[in-house]
Amino acid sequence: MRPKRDPVPRAKEAWWWLGGFVTLGFVGALVVGAGLALWENIDIRQVTPGLVEAPPALPAAEPSRAAAIAPVPFSAVILESEANASYFENPDFYLDQLERWAELIEDVGGAVRVARSAEELGATTVDELMVLPESPCLSSEELAILGAHLARGGSVVANWALGVRDGECEWRGWTTLTDVTGAEALRELPAREALYLTVPGGVPTSPGIDPGTRVELRPDPVIALRMPGERIYWSDWALNPSPDDEGLGADVAVSTTRTEEGGRVTWFGLRMDQGATALDEARIDRILRNGLLWAAGTPSAAPSAWPGAARAALVFVLDVEGVDEYVNALDAAAMFELEELPITFFPVSQLVENDDRLADALISAGEVGSQTVDHTPLVGMTAQEQSMRLDRSWRDIESWTGVGPAGLRAPEEAVDSITLRAWKQVGGSYVLAANEARTASPEVHETELGPIVLLPRVLKDDYTVIVRDVTLRSQGLVTAWLAGTKKLRAIGGLAIVAGHTQIIVDGPRLDAVRTIADTVRAQGGWWLAQADEAADWWLNRSAVEVRWTDASMDPGPGFEATDLPDLTVSISTGSAVDDLWVDVVLPTEDERILPTVDGVSVEYVDESWGMRVRVGSLIGGDLHRISFVTVATTP
Repeated sequence: MRPKRDPVPRAKEAWWWLGGFVTLGFVGALVVGAGLALWENIDIRQVTPGLVEAPPALPAAEPSRAAAIAPVPFSAVILESEANASYFENPDFYLDQLERWAELIEDVGGAVRVARSAEELGATTVDELMVLPESPCLSSEELAILGAHLARGGSVVANWALGVRDGECEWRGWTTLTDVTGAEALRELPAREALYLTVPGGVPTSPGIDPGTRVELRPDPVIALRMPGERIYWSDWALNPSPDDEGLGADVAVSTTRTEEGGRVTWFGLRMDQGATALDEARIDRILRNGLLWAAGTPSAAPSAWPGAARAALVFVLDVEGVDEYVNALDAAAMFELEELPITFFPVSQLVENDDRLADALISAGEVGSQTVDHTPLVGMTAQEQSMRLDRSWRDIESWTGVGPAGLRAPEEAVDSITLRAWKQVGGSYVLAANEARTASPEVHETELGPIVLLPRVLKDDYTVIVRDVTLRSQGLVTAWLAGTKKLRAIGGLAIVAGHTQIIVDGPRLDAVRTIADTVRAQGGWWLAQADEAADWWLNRSAVEVRWTDASMDPGPGFEATDLPDLTVSISTGSAVDDLWVDVVLPTEDERILPTVDGVSVEYVDESWGMRVRVGSLIGGDLHRISFVTVATTP
C-alpha cells in the first residue's frame, strides 16, 4: 500500500502556506518578502500541486540478475508436525507452506527429507540442514533435538515465532527464538497499514538484490529482532528503519548468524506468501533462497554494486534555473572545479544558450544534462509533444557543449513511460527523478528503442529542506544531507545531493555542499561520480554474468586447490566495465583461502560472509575465471 504522502514531497498544500504566514505574523513579512524574491521564477505548479493532475507512477523496473548458485549439493530435513498443523485454523495452509519450502530447497539444489516425528527429526546429521518452517509449537523432545543439532555444529533455517509454544501449543515464551538466533531481544510488531522491509547491500541475504530495495508485504503481525550489525530490516516507505513502538530498537527482519560450534542459522521474520505484489513475491523468493544457501553452506556470487568495491555511490547535481538566479551556477562550477569534485548540471537550456561565460564554466566543471527548454512539465503531453520538446533541448545543449546531453532531469521530477522513450529516441541514456523510494539503486527500464536508466533521488533536496521544512539556516542543509548520506552509505545505494540555483548561492549554502563533499571523502567507501558515469556503470553492470563452473585442474604455481568450484565472469557484447568486483558468499571462514583471477593473485576484501574479489576491466567477449586456492605448504 502506498503511503498517503511522499516523505520528501516537493511542495506543501496551499492551506499549509496560509497557516504558516499567519503564524509568522509581522516577523514573517520579512521572510515572505525574501521568499517572493527568491521564488519569483519558480513554476507556480511547484507550490500549488492541485493545479495539475498528479502524474502516474512509473512502474518499477525488472530486478537485476539473481545471484549465481554454486553446484554444491546439500541435504535438508523439514519438520512436519501435527501440533503445528493444528495451530493454524486452516491445516491446508501449513501443509502448503511445507510443500513450498520443499520446492524452494530442491530448486536451489538441495535434497529434501521430511521428518514427521521427533524420532525422525533426531536422525538429522550434522551435515544436514534442519528446516523448521511455521513452527511455533515444539515439544520438549523436539526442542532438545534442535539444541543438540546446534551444539554439534549443525545449521538451521526457521521463520516466524519458532518454538514460542510447547508440544500442546501452550505459550512457552520467546526464549527459544532468542537462543537460536542470538538476538539481544525481540518484539512482535502489530499489523501495520503499510508493512515494508528494506534490503541493504553487503549482507549474506542480499546478493542479486539491488542495494536499498524496498519490499512491501501484506499487513500482518510480524516479529522484529534487536541485533548488532547490518541486516535486512523492517522499514518505512522512505527506507528508514521502523522498529518497535516500545523503543527497544528491534527492527531486524531477517537474520544470519554463525554459532560458536561452526553452524549457521538463518531466520526469516516473514512468510512466503506475504508479498503485496508479484514483484514483491519475487524479491521475497530471492531473500529466502539467499538465506537457505547461506545456511546450507552453498556458495553464491553476484557483481558488486559499485566499482572499486565502494560501499555506496554519490552524485552532486545542480538545477540551473530561474530568470536571474541561473547565473549562481558560476560560483558552484568554480567551487567544484577547484575542489576537483564531479558534478552534473541540469540547465533550463534557453537560459544558458546565450551566456557563453556560464556555458564554458559548466562544461569545464562537469557534465551538462537537460532540464528541458523552458521548465514546462512533460507528463500529460502527447508522445509527439514530449519528443519535440526534448529534441529541441537536446540539440540546444549539443550546440554549445559539442556533446548531446545524456541525462534528463524533468521538471517536477515527473516522468512516465512516454518520457523515457522520447528521451531515448533523441539520444539520451538516463533520467534523474524521484522513484517513490522503491529502491536506493538505479533502475534499468526497457523501451522499444533500448534500455534507459533511472537514477533515483531518495535524499531530500535543498528545496525540500529550505522551503518545505522551513529551514532558514544553512546548517539545516548540512544536517539533512549528512543524515541522508549516512543512511545511503549504510544501505549501500546511490546518494544524490541535489540543489537549485535559487538556493545554492555563494556563501553558507554553497559551503554546506562543500561540507558534505569533505565529509564523504573523509569517510571513505564512497564512489563519487557524475550522473552519466553512475548511469553508464549501472547499465553495463547489468550486462555482467557470473557463473559457477568446475574448478580448474591446475591452481597455478605456489597454490593448492580447494573444494570450491570456480567462477567465470563475462559481459555482453557491446558493454564494458572498469574496476569490477564480485561479491562471493562462502560457506567457510577459512582465512587461508585466496582468490586468483586467470591464475594470478588479485586484490580482495574479506567480509563476514565471504569476500569481494577484484576482477578489473571487462569488455564484450572477455571471460575471466576466479579460482579459490590456498598457498602451497612447504615440504
